[in-house]
Amino acid sequence: MMERKFIRCAIYTRKSCEDGLEQEFNSLDAQRLAAENYVASQIHENWRLVSKHYDDGGFSGGNMNRPALKELFEDIKAGLIDMVVVYKIDRLSRSLFDFSKIVELFDQYNVSFVSVTQSFNTSTSSGKLMLNILLSFAQFERELSGERIRDKFAASLKKGMWMGGTPPLGYTCKDRKLIIDEKEAKVVKFIYSKFLQTESYFEIAGILNNAGHRTRPRKETPQGKMFEPKAVLRILKNPYYKGCVVHKKNVYPGEHEAIIEESVWNQVQEIFKKHEKPGQKVRKTMTPSFLKGLVHCGSCNVLMHQTCSNKKGLQYRYYTCSKYKSCEASQHTFPAEVIEKRVVEEIVRILKSPEVVMSLNRLAERRKDVSKADLMTAIKNLNDVWNFLYQAEQRKIIHMLINKIVIQENGIKIDLNLEDFESLIVQLV
Repeated sequence: MMERKFIRCAIYTRKSCEDGLEQEFNSLDAQRLAAENYVASQIHENWRLVSKHYDDGGFSGGNMNRPALKELFEDIKAGLIDMVVVYKIDRLSRSLFDFSKIVELFDQYNVSFVSVTQSFNTSTSSGKLMLNILLSFAQFERELSGERIRDKFAASLKKGMWMGGTPPLGYTCKDRKLIIDEKEAKVVKFIYSKFLQTESYFEIAGILNNAGHRTRPRKETPQGKMFEPKAVLRILKNPYYKGCVVHKKNVYPGEHEAIIEESVWNQVQEIFKKHEKPGQKVRKTMTPSFLKGLVHCGSCNVLMHQTCSNKKGLQYRYYTCSKYKSCEASQHTFPAEVIEKRVVEEIVRILKSPEVVMSLNRLAERRKDVSKADLMTAIKNLNDVWNFLYQAEQRKIIHMLINKIVIQENGIKIDLNLEDFESLIVQLV
């Protein structure tokens, strides 16, 4: 008579958090004891427990990135296990998608699955159906918990509570509340007051950097970083500074003290509205060009003026030779956006040229208050923030850098003003 084959059983246990794992008899031990008793009760079916433990303490069931689970999979693939035993199915997985992949792996290697508190056999169709039903409820419970957390988070923000994260510049966190940092708050107040005067966050970034101010130190930047214009812009648009909190674009009164008076904050936002760029619809007045007064015809050397045409509600701008009737060039009109884009690209190319690098080196040698590294960072910043600048700021930079732009049929020539270029770079540093 042939001896019946043993069914090798592996017990898998899991606990989402690490709380209580240091106890002599913890949740993992309780799960294992129940599973061991269940396996012992099936000795008449030739079930035998493998000696190896598969325990994941402090790992979520929402994914399969768990060391003991991965080890269990490897042993299944090696043909060392015939049956997986768990206390409840959600110990193995809380994700229906992940569990379907686990069951597929079990089927591939002829491994069955048993839950101690939800007894069924996955080798039958009814057992698989029951498994999917129970797992659906497990996933529903997990998603419901997530919704409760999100609802609690939103409700807390509506009450004006600080819900964690990195505090804005000017604040520090104490006892889960935002407290004003007087030193940083002075910088924030300066940014707002200066913006009301200059209406240029680009210029404010330069002033802050020249004065030696740096952003809040972090692990990767212990000394802090130079202020980029985008960082100044975020400060100027952050409602936290008027004593509010934000959740999904909704603004609520906050529990924390305001650094900026609401009237001042509103004045700053009005300035932004005034400088907003037009949308796709045509405005009554033509959009002014930041190259105005610089573009010359390559054939007759006269100043080119801006013209526009309206088609299907859209505005198209052009640069046209002022003497096109007598100009000998075969082409007198050029698309403005194409010209402006090429001018910006050419400026960036020139800024990276060896001649400019040498000029920066000479500047660093002449001035002790700037370093070569800071100069190169300033060049990089100019390239990065260009599209975020107001047209008035773009025009200011262009007119500082360029003496003259000549448009020809075969290309564009730019006469660069290196003296004012150095003045601009010093402002950026």
